[in-house]
Amino acid sequence: MTATYNLVVPQATTFNFQFQILTGSQPWNLTNYGVTMTVRPFLGSTTTTLVATKANGKISVDAYNGRITVTLSSTETAIKAEPYVYDLVVNSGSVITRLLEGQFLVVAGVTYE
Repeated sequence: MTATYNLVVPQATTFNFQFQILTGSQPWNLTNYGVTMTVRPFLGSTTTTLVATKANGKISVDAYNGRITVTLSSTETAIKAEPYVYDLVVNSGSVITRLLEGQFLVVAGVTYE
């Protein structure tokens, strides 16, 4: 069920992306699910670059409609411009499902506020 989706993140900007999970044509009800997105320098790395969760406020969930929104601040995306890897998992309490994975490509910016 894992989908590969590469993210292009402008360095030092607020980054926001949203997606909807469907089962067939119906939204997947995410009530009582945990959601975590982890960014690492490379596959197999034990070093964590960024972590977004519902608990730390970087992920919001519209549970009934199966929508997940990830928001990273400009401070959090002010990291070295290079490719990283990420995945996003949901946790029902008994089953962990990886929904998305791919490159997290931070592209260099010119303007910093």
